[in-house]
Amino acid sequence: MKRVLFTFVLFTLVWQPLYAQQAIETRLGYTYNDKYEFSDEWQYLSTDLFLFNGSKFSRVLNEVERGVKKNKKNYGDNLEYLFITAQLKNIKLFGNDEIVYPLYNFNVTTDSKKDYSAQVSDHLEVVRIIDKMPLTTTNNSIDALIQAKAITNDQGDQMFGLVATQLTNISKMATSPPAAVLSLVGEFGNLLSARTKKREYKFSSTIRLYEGQDFDTRLHSVRVYVFVPGEVKTVTLKPARLEGFLNKGVPKLERKQLEELIGYKDYPYMVVVNYKSLYKMDVLTGDEVTQDLIEKRRQKIETAHSNHMVNNETYRQEKLYVEFLRIFAEMKQHLNSYRLNYRNNSPEVNAKNLFAIMQEYKRLRGTFDAREQEFATNSTYKSIFRSEYTAILSNADLYLEGDHNLKGGKGLVNTLRELENNPKAWTTPAQREAALVKLYAVELPKPEYLSASVEGEAMVRLTKKLEDMQYAEVFAQDVQKIGQLQANDQTIDQRTALLEKSAASKCLSCREKVKEAAAEYNKRYEAYKLQEELKKKSALNKEAEQQVFTYLKRQLCIQNNLQAAVASLTGGADQYMARVSEKNTELANNIKLLDEHNKLDLNAASLQRVQDYNLRLEQLMKDVENDYNMIYSIDRKICQCEAG
Repeated sequence: MKRVLFTFVLFTLVWQPLYAQQAIETRLGYTYNDKYEFSDEWQYLSTDLFLFNGSKFSRVLNEVERGVKKNKKNYGDNLEYLFITAQLKNIKLFGNDEIVYPLYNFNVTTDSKKDYSAQVSDHLEVVRIIDKMPLTTTNNSIDALIQAKAITNDQGDQMFGLVATQLTNISKMATSPPAAVLSLVGEFGNLLSARTKKREYKFSSTIRLYEGQDFDTRLHSVRVYVFVPGEVKTVTLKPARLEGFLNKGVPKLERKQLEELIGYKDYPYMVVVNYKSLYKMDVLTGDEVTQDLIEKRRQKIETAHSNHMVNNETYRQEKLYVEFLRIFAEMKQHLNSYRLNYRNNSPEVNAKNLFAIMQEYKRLRGTFDAREQEFATNSTYKSIFRSEYTAILSNADLYLEGDHNLKGGKGLVNTLRELENNPKAWTTPAQREAALVKLYAVELPKPEYLSASVEGEAMVRLTKKLEDMQYAEVFAQDVQKIGQLQANDQTIDQRTALLEKSAASKCLSCREKVKEAAAEYNKRYEAYKLQEELKKKSALNKEAEQQVFTYLKRQLCIQNNLQAAVASLTGGADQYMARVSEKNTELANNIKLLDEHNKLDLNAASLQRVQDYNLRLEQLMKDVENDYNMIYSIDRKICQCEAG
């Protein structure tokens, strides 16, 4: 395409000279700039052109020919055309070259009095020459250079020269000119065709890059240009009504409004209305985000930037946002895996899946924090992108409300982030305890697995730091005290209280250290209790030995009394005596058991064995005493056998 354009341009340049300045002048009669502060992201321009008092061009042509006072003749030959053009600056699509838009080419005729007449209607439709075209800068002084030229019958080459120059500029733009540029090439073709066929020409190919896009658009500026002969020194408009109307905030200007508000009737004039549009990014919901969609978005913004459809800052923000979306997409993939396999996987696999979700969620939050800090004063970020970041984060938060594990994981990440970013959040024991509750809210993989990642290593490191501080401030002094205590029944409550205190804490390492200290105390306490039990055993041995002698004597007495009683009975022992004899036999057996148990040698026995021994000895002593008391309660006479 570029080669075809260049060949056509070269041919045209060889045969057509450049046009010369004519005597119709374009005077700027009124300027209005909206007071709104347009920031960088208002990067697109739309321009509407309204031509008024078209019938007055006949007056302009005749006054240029004969002078305002009709005392001169400027044109050596008859006028043939009235050619009106516009030139806009700061259009990124056209680079540094100045592109001229052909707006109108009207036929000029003469009547019998040799007066010129331009066939221009007073009711021409608005011409939108560009629609949402990227600007090179955010300069608020957007302007159009409007020119009207009267071309005589021997100056037709001027139009060919204009076309040649513009096509040369277009041919330098790119290897493959965008459609917007090609439509302008078509307009130059239409212009030449209309001239060749002696037809009027009007610009009709509005250059649009964003068809159907719902851009936020607002009025930027208004310019009123009046076409007059060079002799006219001043152009007087009365813009008070127009300015008052514009200051109220007008979304869009219409032809009838402008004509009534300006109310100028002397000469033809053109109103140039500029609108700026705000860049509008493609809005996504969390459910729509996939890796394929993200890649399409990346390619789209790369193409737009290559074609100068977005400025550098918007391009940078879009690339950063794509990175953010990739993190979110990774989190969604892990979340889907977790949901699909939760019931089938082992606890260890589920823990790893959950941790992967937490990793991406933490990266997502951290990335947003970085954007907030870096672009705190960046209007493009704050006005356009920030709301989309927060929308994606809201989706992520909502996904993590799916079950208690996901909720716990979200709480863990948010707690970890707070601890990392705000050291004052963990200065008191209560704060640290609350943080540890969150950090241990879910089952995570083993520390060695966690430490292999940045996020996991941060969890392990910060959790250890919290627990070290909690132990030092809350438990260390008590542990040291327990280590120095003499273990006995008076101090055992202190050990128990410390164990209960550690059991109420989420500090796992604190619990372990308290358990170790309590275990050392328990060893000392067991040694103490062993000595106490051995002392008790010694006393019980003496008491048991005395009891054996005492009750053995009583048992033998009862036995003798029973034998005598039975012998005195006619017909032998009766049932009553037999039952008492059985009880006395039980007493004899228990006395024997007591004597045997009392004589056992325990050697280096443990506390438990000594305790069991003492309990058994006490029980046997009670059994012997109870057996005797029962016989005594049945028949005191049989028990009265002891001398003195």
